[in-house]
Amino acid sequence: MRGEAREQAMAVALVLARVFTGYWFLSSGLRKIASGYLAGGVLLQQLERFAADTSHGWYAAFLRGVAIPIEPALAVAVSLGEMFCGLGLLFGLFTRPAAAAGIFMVTNYLFAQGWWVPASGLDKAFIVLLLVVLLGDAGQFFGLDGRWWPARLRRP
Repeated sequence: MRGEAREQAMAVALVLARVFTGYWFLSSGLRKIASGYLAGGVLLQQLERFAADTSHGWYAAFLRGVAIPIEPALAVAVSLGEMFCGLGLLFGLFTRPAAAAGIFMVTNYLFAQGWWVPASGLDKAFIVLLLVVLLGDAGQFFGLDGRWWPARLRRP
């Protein structure tokens, strides 16, 4: 591939990564809201299980000392955070902050499960995919970021 065709292929790959991760976050946030996360109590059971099972002692201490005491507020923050992160990624609006927020959330999920747990492989892949979205400035391609921000602010 040469020149313009290569740039178009890279743009398509960035859009696919952005839309895929956006859909995942939005659907996950909406599922949490539908299952009663906003009322509190639902997340508490998961946090207690993570605190008991995680292989990271420092993270278990964080869960017990910080996350569990503020579980109702954390449940709202997680649910709405996933939903707004998903919307931002899907529409390519504030894509870099949305990808950074997604990396933060998924990193916390990863530490809660334990780094070495085989099921955490999806979290690791998501972090890499979100890094590609973040560093590739994926909102510039078929996203609202590319339409709303002046060209001098888009590209250095």
